[in-house]
Amino acid sequence: MRTTLDITPEVHDTVRRLAQRLDVSMSRLLGQLVERGLQAQGDEALPSTRSGRFQVIAAEDGQPKVSQGRIQKVIDEEGIL
Repeated sequence: MRTTLDITPEVHDTVRRLAQRLDVSMSRLLGQLVERGLQAQGDEALPSTRSGRFQVIAAEDGQPKVSQGRIQKVIDEEGIL
């Protein structure tokens, strides 16, 4: 089914890069992401808090935490901010 989405340029660029990396169309990738998001609504949500402009989600028990250095590396590599 075709539809029109109103997304920010940043979201568009991120989805475009990810679609290229995964070798799928943006349309297919967006459909998959929406499906995952809807499925996650049925899952038990992890506790979260707000820190400045970011939503902080608690890690599940036993899962490693992501260091600030790792986050900065991904931001730099992906050009997110």
